[in-house]
Amino acid sequence: MSFYINNFGFREPLLCLIDGSFCHAAYKIRLQIEEQLKKYFQCEVKPIVTACIITETDNLGAGFVGTSQLLKRFLVHRCGHEKHPIDGSSCIKAITQTCRYIVATQDRALQQWVRSKPAIPLFYLHNSSVPTLVQPSEANRNAANEGQRNRVQVRTLDQQTLTSLKQKEGLAVDEAKDVRKKKKPKNPNPLSCKKPKKKKQAADNIAPQPPKSEGGVVKKKSRKRVKLAKHVVEHLKATVGGPK
Repeated sequence: MSFYINNFGFREPLLCLIDGSFCHAAYKIRLQIEEQLKKYFQCEVKPIVTACIITETDNLGAGFVGTSQLLKRFLVHRCGHEKHPIDGSSCIKAITQTCRYIVATQDRALQQWVRSKPAIPLFYLHNSSVPTLVQPSEANRNAANEGQRNRVQVRTLDQQTLTSLKQKEGLAVDEAKDVRKKKKPKNPNPLSCKKPKKKKQAADNIAPQPPKSEGGVVKKKSRKRVKLAKHVVEHLKATVGGPK
């Protein structure tokens, strides 16, 4: 049922149009129609009939008295044929052109007509006992696709109309003017481009290397010997070698 809700505007409470053939099949198996509809669709569903459907069932004779009484319990929808009733199938075909109804019927000819028309869900009792909603027909799917395309076109047209009104009122923003100019790259900051100062060589902190000879051996510094006077040498020797 979500297919019809999404594409054709069906809303709760759903309206299920019951004809005499469906009601008679339900009456024979003691099916509680309203209760089963709510259970099947999992939402609020109202079964409805028309004066034409009730009149047609009354005219079928004694075998349909119980069916006619069951039909009269449901909400009677005004179909416009009250003064001059028509057969139930013709009445259903007429009122489903303007309103959204689920059609519940066991009439094969009416089922075929419903399947050929878009936006009309078909409900029936499979094997005269199992409530069943028929899958959307090709006519329904084609109508749904066409509706989606039309909605897209309407949105496009609405956007064009809105843009035109904005331009008339001076509210539209010129896209060409609104485009922000790209910032040109600026020249680099001259302060950030200063060459780094050369580090002074810490020559003073470097200890002088001793001179090397040609073979790579470090030469020891020669100490200068100081010559002492002879009497000074003798005095020192006497001092060192004397008695302690």
